[in-house]
Amino acid sequence: MTMQIKNRIYGQMSLFALLMGACFVAASWLCFINTGQVFNNPTLNRTISFLFIIGLFIGIRQYRDSSTRQGFITYGQAVVTGIWISLVTGLVYCLYTIILYSRYPELLTSYLGMTREILLQMYGNSPIQEMTEQFFTAFITPFLIGLTELFSKFVNGLIFTLIIAAFLRKQPTQII
Repeated sequence: MTMQIKNRIYGQMSLFALLMGACFVAASWLCFINTGQVFNNPTLNRTISFLFIIGLFIGIRQYRDSSTRQGFITYGQAVVTGIWISLVTGLVYCLYTIILYSRYPELLTSYLGMTREILLQMYGNSPIQEMTEQFFTAFITPFLIGLTELFSKFVNGLIFTLIIAAFLRKQPTQII
């Protein structure tokens, strides 16, 4: 496969991943408008997982069925395609998260409040709890939250891709 064809295919996969990222953003924005929060929201987590699984399946299958692949794809090629889609989708969601938390500082305050509650449940009123809370207060920024979202989407995408690629791989049959 020539480099020009590979670039065109990854361009198409990137557009598909940008669309997936836009779907994640839309789902998150709707949850934010309705509930006022985007973190620790089981409905949003399930929705994004569902969108991720469906999107990866469609994206990898679309790549497999493209004219350059002629309906065949190895497990490794399917995994690489899924990882690329996950990375681009995660970047879109990362940027959205950074913008959201920067524009709505009350989300960051609420995030830190929930973190404080969890730390109190885990450690009680101990020096470890106070030290950990000071650490979180000092270092948790919209940028860091965005990076954690990127890492989260990448890992979720990798896990989903490893499973989906097993179902979508297809080798040409060899006639003896």
